[in-house]
Amino acid sequence: MIVAMGALHKEYVLKELVVASYQAASGAGQSGLDILRKQIIEVANTSVGDNAGDIRSVIKDNGPFPSPLALNVVPWAGSLKEEGYSSEELKVRNESRKILGLPNLKVSATCVRVPVLTTHSLAVHAIFEKEVSRQAAQDVLKNAAGVELVDDPENYKFPTPADVVGTDPTWVGRVRNSLDEPKALDLFVCGDNLRKGAALNTAQIAELVAFEFAGLDWSI
Repeated sequence: MIVAMGALHKEYVLKELVVASYQAASGAGQSGLDILRKQIIEVANTSVGDNAGDIRSVIKDNGPFPSPLALNVVPWAGSLKEEGYSSEELKVRNESRKILGLPNLKVSATCVRVPVLTTHSLAVHAIFEKEVSRQAAQDVLKNAAGVELVDDPENYKFPTPADVVGTDPTWVGRVRNSLDEPKALDLFVCGDNLRKGAALNTAQIAELVAFEFAGLDWSI
């Protein structure tokens, strides 16, 4: 998310984020992947899902999740923190402020675990200081490093975890102006949490440090 937000912030000055994240099972580590695969097998070729609680009659092991994840979404990721927030929700707030260098940025987040193996997604409502059009935002994102814009809703083309997994960029689609706020955008973001969310960032930082030590211009 911050890769896309950083590009837009440079042009329009970000003031506030309202975020719903849809977090893959791999965010909980190998145990998350293992338990989701196991649960998918358990519910396959059954008729569960039509009645309240019947999935629990088939799935007995939730692994690292508080509820069954297969055929379900769980509005919880991380550990319990103050005032009912989860650690993942506070991470969205704190890391967004830190990375963007905006210590007073307003951030509201709800993190939901979804039955996807790998690739986190986010629905983002971003409010800026300057008015921004859909076309202008698309142009910024299209030219931003590390961002791939797939935004053709008329032909049902937008990023999904199934299309993004195993790739490096931040994928953005569904870019549109807020209906009620001319200085706000709504958009959808996907990124492989095991690559861009972890390993790739480390590699890219190491490359920048290496260039700096060598006295080279990293932007070449």
